[in-house]
Amino acid sequence: MTVRRMVVTGSSSGIGRALAVEAAVRGWVVVLVGRDHDRLHAVAAKLPGSRHEILEADLSTSLGVDIVASRLRDEASPCAGIINAAGLGTTHPYPFGSFDDEKRMIRVNVDAVLALSQVAAEVFCLRGSGVIMNVSSTAAYWSAGTYAASKAWVLAATQGLAAQCKSSGVQVMALIPGFTRTQFHTQSKTDASGVRPWMWLTPEEVAREAFNDLELGRSVCIPGKRYRLLVGTVRHLPPAGRSRVLRWLAPLAPQSSE
Repeated sequence: MTVRRMVVTGSSSGIGRALAVEAAVRGWVVVLVGRDHDRLHAVAAKLPGSRHEILEADLSTSLGVDIVASRLRDEASPCAGIINAAGLGTTHPYPFGSFDDEKRMIRVNVDAVLALSQVAAEVFCLRGSGVIMNVSSTAAYWSAGTYAASKAWVLAATQGLAAQCKSSGVQVMALIPGFTRTQFHTQSKTDASGVRPWMWLTPEEVAREAFNDLELGRSVCIPGKRYRLLVGTVRHLPPAGRSRVLRWLAPLAPQSSE
């Protein structure tokens, strides 16, 4: 029996965790990637199936990226897919926050995705099969700032990668979730209490739709009909108009220190 291994970065929580669980449900052996040893083991213990792996790596560092890249290149126990789900946000809008935080976000959201997508593409194209899924965000369509820019880069780069890899039998998909109930806003110390209740997705919804679209051969997945309609409408507005709509539907602000 052929073993299908899927590397999932950021798999200790949130969307990454849900994607890892969904991959396991659908028969993948999952290579869980994250920084927290205990949380990774807790996720692995609850995954259906067996032979799942844990890979501790901090993708904001070159060493962490190299650890995952080496796993992708290991032909002794080959991987057939990767989901780049690790991502960071910042508390304050650029340029009024920590520059170190900005650089760390770019290293995780852009540099790690760039490096690991390239390694995966090289390995999978040579083999003639494989899956690459990169997690972007609806912020790529309607928001501004460095986080939105990082996710717009993921979307554009992934669409280009999909076109280049198609003839080699490698499927590439950009996953573009909207607001999802995870620890993301808490970790970035962002107050998301003003987001309209109907805009929230669950990580499980996002993961389920992602794999459904992956199995249908789609190169872009926007989970939730409401988000597909919203993105389809708002993306045609000028930048100022898109920002006004977003501020009305989903105002965000740094959490109060009080």
